[in-house]
Amino acid sequence: EAVVPVRLGQGNSKLILLGRRQGGQRYLGEDLDTLAIAAAEISEQVESLRRQEMNRLVSQAELRALQSQMNPHFLFNALNTLYGTIPRESTAARRMVLNLADIFRYFLQSDKTFVPLAEEMQIVRAYLEVEQSRLGDRLSVEIHVEDAALSVVIPVLSIQPLVENAIKHGVAQRTDPGYVRIRATLQNGDLRVTVENSAAPAMPSRLADPPGAGVGLQNVRRRLEICYGSASGLQLSFHPQTTTAELSIPTPTIAPLR
Repeated sequence: EAVVPVRLGQGNSKLILLGRRQGGQRYLGEDLDTLAIAAAEISEQVESLRRQEMNRLVSQAELRALQSQMNPHFLFNALNTLYGTIPRESTAARRMVLNLADIFRYFLQSDKTFVPLAEEMQIVRAYLEVEQSRLGDRLSVEIHVEDAALSVVIPVLSIQPLVENAIKHGVAQRTDPGYVRIRATLQNGDLRVTVENSAAPAMPSRLADPPGAGVGLQNVRRRLEICYGSASGLQLSFHPQTTTAELSIPTPTIAPLR
């Protein structure tokens, strides 16, 4: 018998298994060399298809961004005008306008597929400040990110949708105060990010996305699958009092696609 491994991306591999030859003949060295060449060709083709799919998804995302914006310059000019009309002593209002400008600019960028975790967390913090202004004392935030994790490269908009989901389907549905806790650590060669939030009232305890949460989370899952295969993952856990999303990404990550 002969077994040849075929690598299909980070942390993902399959095996080609050939049974015994007729007459009890052994597999010779040239047979194994040919199998190794075939396995390498399969791996190369799979990697090529993965990159083509990633580029296709990036192009679709750019098209959706273009279709969704009538004129981004008008949007930012309007925000700048609004900022200028707010009195200097109204620091909270001025800060919200700046945060909104940063968030919209981050959402509309089309030249980046990957960003450092530090850059994504800046937008997460800006988004949370806006939501705290809206929800007031109903939302408390805790963020703990290891310094070593800040430089890890991740697909753009991998964390923010998890935080948005936590507020939209968790904290915002409550009448009493709730929380969002974000933690990012490096564990066994992986970046692990957890987003925990207070559960909404009567949230069923089940391992499935709550109604309305599917599109954003499916988008994150799909992009992770394209980028890292089975080496990455996004898991949701629902409990009576809390909901947790855990994201895992292998490090070092693949080189950004241009």
